[in-house]
Amino acid sequence: MIDLQETARLKKALDERPEDFEQIIEDTDLAICITNEDAKFVAVNNNYTKWYEYDRDELVGESFLKVVPQETQTELSDLHEEFMDIQIEMMRDWEVVSKSGKRLKISVDAGYSDKIKGAPHKVTFVQVENA
Repeated sequence: MIDLQETARLKKALDERPEDFEQIIEDTDLAICITNEDAKFVAVNNNYTKWYEYDRDELVGESFLKVVPQETQTELSDLHEEFMDIQIEMMRDWEVVSKSGKRLKISVDAGYSDKIKGAPHKVTFVQVENA
């Protein structure tokens, strides 16, 4: 299960200092990605690239569906769109796929921010469960 005290700390830091979002997301053991309204990666931290086996430049600018199994892509795409509309945080468990095709079980918490780069973003905090 994801550390909700840690996600709360990070959400508060991002709310107070959105201009420092890149440094803030590096200062944790969690894997973190930030996606925009178009469901494209805006930022990922080093832990995210480590678990998913991608270089940062292979993810930023790409759809987050790149790390989602084919069978759940429609569901997760719809949920991302809904999240951006209603801005309600959610905590769930999912399965994702690394670059090498390894399936990872993850626990996530998500937060909404319209302060990062002055636009709406979803910040997803990830704990890999089968590490």
